[in-house]
Amino acid sequence: MKRWLAIVLCIVLGLSLFQPPIPTAKASYDAISAFPGAEGFGYSAAGGRGGEVYHVTSYELTGPGTFHDALMTAGTTPRTIVFDISGEITIPQIVVSDKSRITIAGQTAPRDGVTIRGNNIRFINCSDIVIRYLRFRMGVQNFNDDTMYFEDCQNVIIDHSSFSWGTDEVLSIKSKDYDNPKSKNITVQWSIISEGLLTHSMGGLIEMNTITMHHNLYAHNNDRNPKTKGQIDFVNNIIYNWGGYPYVAGGESGTKGYGNVTGNYFIAGVNSASPQYAVVRGNENYSLYLENNRIDSNKNGILDGTDTGTGMMEAEKPSVVVPERFEYPPVHMQDPEVAYDYILDHSGASLVRDKVDQRVINSVRKQTGVIIGHENDVGGFPHLAQGRAPRDTDLDGMPDAWEKAKGLNPNNPEDRNGDRNKDGYTNLEDYLNKLAAPGFPVNYPEAPPAWSGTPFIPPVEPTTEPESGPVPSLDGNAVRSVVVRDNSSNGSGNAANWSVEENLQTGDFVAGDRLTGSSVYKFVTIPDELKGMEWIRSAVGSRSATSDDLLSFYLAADADVYVAHDSRITTRPLWLTSSYEDTALIIADDQPVQFKLYKKHYTAGSYVTMGANNSTSSMNYFVILKPANPEAAPPAESPSGLNGQLTDGPEVSLHWEPVSGAGAYLIYRSTSMDPYFKVIGNSNTTEYKDTAPVMGVTYHYKVTDLNAGGESPHSASVEVLAYDATKPLPPAPSGLKITAAKSISAALAWTPVDGAVSYVIHRADSPEGAYHNLGSVSTTAYTDKTVSPSMTYYYKVSTTALGGESAASDSVSTTTNPPVAIPQVPAGLSAGDVATSSLAIAWKPVDDVEGYNIYRKGNGENEFVRIDSTVSPRYIDDSVSVDHTGYSYKVTAENEMGESAPSDELDIAMPLPAKPSNLFVGLKGKTFVGLVWTSHGEATQYNIFRESEGEPAQYVGYAKVDTYYDRTVEPGVEYTYYIKGKSASGESEPSNSVVVRTLGAPGK
Repeated sequence: MKRWLAIVLCIVLGLSLFQPPIPTAKASYDAISAFPGAEGFGYSAAGGRGGEVYHVTSYELTGPGTFHDALMTAGTTPRTIVFDISGEITIPQIVVSDKSRITIAGQTAPRDGVTIRGNNIRFINCSDIVIRYLRFRMGVQNFNDDTMYFEDCQNVIIDHSSFSWGTDEVLSIKSKDYDNPKSKNITVQWSIISEGLLTHSMGGLIEMNTITMHHNLYAHNNDRNPKTKGQIDFVNNIIYNWGGYPYVAGGESGTKGYGNVTGNYFIAGVNSASPQYAVVRGNENYSLYLENNRIDSNKNGILDGTDTGTGMMEAEKPSVVVPERFEYPPVHMQDPEVAYDYILDHSGASLVRDKVDQRVINSVRKQTGVIIGHENDVGGFPHLAQGRAPRDTDLDGMPDAWEKAKGLNPNNPEDRNGDRNKDGYTNLEDYLNKLAAPGFPVNYPEAPPAWSGTPFIPPVEPTTEPESGPVPSLDGNAVRSVVVRDNSSNGSGNAANWSVEENLQTGDFVAGDRLTGSSVYKFVTIPDELKGMEWIRSAVGSRSATSDDLLSFYLAADADVYVAHDSRITTRPLWLTSSYEDTALIIADDQPVQFKLYKKHYTAGSYVTMGANNSTSSMNYFVILKPANPEAAPPAESPSGLNGQLTDGPEVSLHWEPVSGAGAYLIYRSTSMDPYFKVIGNSNTTEYKDTAPVMGVTYHYKVTDLNAGGESPHSASVEVLAYDATKPLPPAPSGLKITAAKSISAALAWTPVDGAVSYVIHRADSPEGAYHNLGSVSTTAYTDKTVSPSMTYYYKVSTTALGGESAASDSVSTTTNPPVAIPQVPAGLSAGDVATSSLAIAWKPVDDVEGYNIYRKGNGENEFVRIDSTVSPRYIDDSVSVDHTGYSYKVTAENEMGESAPSDELDIAMPLPAKPSNLFVGLKGKTFVGLVWTSHGEATQYNIFRESEGEPAQYVGYAKVDTYYDRTVEPGVEYTYYIKGKSASGESEPSNSVVVRTLGAPGK
């Protein structure tokens, strides 16, 4: 019932929330295709059409004639890369940046074609790239990376190519900035993405593009088959033997997704943990059109999938199902059963399939094979027959014999760019297209299908900032008015997670947005001289900000300011290296990440600014403040004689009497728009000018004096109303009323006044008594929190605008309620249902309570953290992690009088993981055994145990996924294996045992 309810809700949401955008363009396939058979978003990628030709002639890593040189020396002239050699070409990492108009024509390679191996290729900010009939197989290296990666690229088509053996992702295509995506008009067609290597084993990230993926095969990848965000047309693909996750619809992201998933065949294999689901990890931000797909979940070795409709979508994490297809460039689509044969017969570098693709294709047909950890588990790189390309005298990419047959001149390289048959393709392209034609099914249409209508454009999301009122100044002992200006997509949310902390110690949380969940980071080593210091805890999410003034604050005493910067970031930001010295000190957390410490000395009153992190993938920096003169006493005397007046400019001029021994002064201000005093500037004299005041706003100022040891008490305040005497006075507010009266608060509201900038609230203790100013607000509501119980008060409100302050409104009065006490401490705190995913607690209700606050501390943590509030005397904590052995809870009760003391502490131990099941041998060789099992999501890792004759059971390793390869075995030996799930609480019961004999003869 739960599953179908989730599906119904998704469909309802889709019908109600999905609104097509306003038409902006007519759909069409007007441009010439990259080649006959090109379809989808990237169909018209121009590639090297009309340009030069580069011949790959060398197997060396770099230098003339190499594949590396072919890509790296491409300039502004379009380039077509052809291959005069075949076999394996080993490459260094190739990063192709800011290049365009390149065709890589793998179909020109002789004999068995070309396999690119040894490293990866990254295309960054490139356009009009055509890749055809190549194999890219990275293999195990001493680093982890994608086999191929595209970032911020446009007009790209990948056709009939094979990708495998990536140690991070296999094929990823994405935009760098998800808020401003630049990747668009991409097609991946008739290709194979297979055998991502453990421990990662990911098909790839396909995120924030406009992309078509059709007639491809994903096989033997544990996750991300693919993981998608943005706009994607996913049509007529096969996804076979996913491990944890097949098609991922957005994941745990707030980024929008709009996907068509149509005509695909999902086939579970032995590694598939949830064989009934084809589309997983959706969320309310991912809109999905799901139509005419098949899922074969039974693992019976027979192709007998059915269309389960929205039933193939993960029930616990559904997407928003929409009723109509997103209008993307269509492709020639078949029913999944027909497409299944097309893909297996023609996908990949299929002109001559190597043994890798043959084996992967056969494993799909027979529903065999497993996820692997090393290319050698399945035979490694196969032998490829090498050969030489046909004679091409003029090096124009067309063999002499073909040129003669077509009436071209084999001694004239310029005729490559002619169009002898007027078909829109150059003569060179005609030759390339002829070579590639056998890769398509017989009679497959050369032109994309007709297309008309209105292309889908994602609706523009509202850009309104979340409502938030003024907040108190973020201050500490040494810092004042800490301000975070995070300009990333979640800037305000990130900024809210920064804080000023006292007493830096090991065990403290590193980041304000990593206090709960599975990514909680804590300090493990801190230099002794910095322990106990004040520090500014940052948010990991702020690493995406690009602000030049991401962090700023004032110093109230002389201090050494330390910046802790992630040591993994290779390029330090200029603001750091130009002003701060490297101390050679290190702080480390438990990820483990080391932070290098940089230091600069500042005097009291200094205004400190810090810029961006310079890395969007590493930890964000944080700041430590060490007093330079901890023994010095702060000033005892505050400034006196503060006065202020509005002067020409306009500006507010402040003056005060000097204080003996003052090194500097800090100026504080509050306004009718923001009632909290915050530092707005510093001065070395006894005057300060607040420039550009807003007319109609009331300002309040205070001043303090500073020395090396700290700050004096605040001066008395002075009030200044900024107004233009040439403008008329505003009218007084009307409709003043009391909206609520409690024991220690009274709430007011009134009718807005046109042109009002703010309102001043006045209060008296009797009808004829003197009214005094309570404060100012910019809204039409105010809560007076300075009242006492059982007292009568009288209120008036006036308007401030450009011309000054109005007369006061009519008065209203109210009598506050009798006194109430702070709530009693909650009692009877007890545990309810306990699971590895959630812990339930309950307590006895408390009288006169408005709510309860839940505080939690993980075992081994130093402090309780407020994690939530509730009005009910019960709570389910679903943010627990198996990384902890248990949690301690406290609960407080709260009403308008305040918060009670915390309850007694409740300790709850996390349960042990459930025991793994269905352990079996997926693959074996002379020197390895591959194990597969079913986990139940309750462990941080799985420990593998092995015994053999004369050898007692011993631990041999662990896995994070449901597959493990033991590479410490001997040939021809019988072994017995079992596994245990492990979390911070301990190990589960053992799984079933399996017995296996490795291949080969003992001792050989």
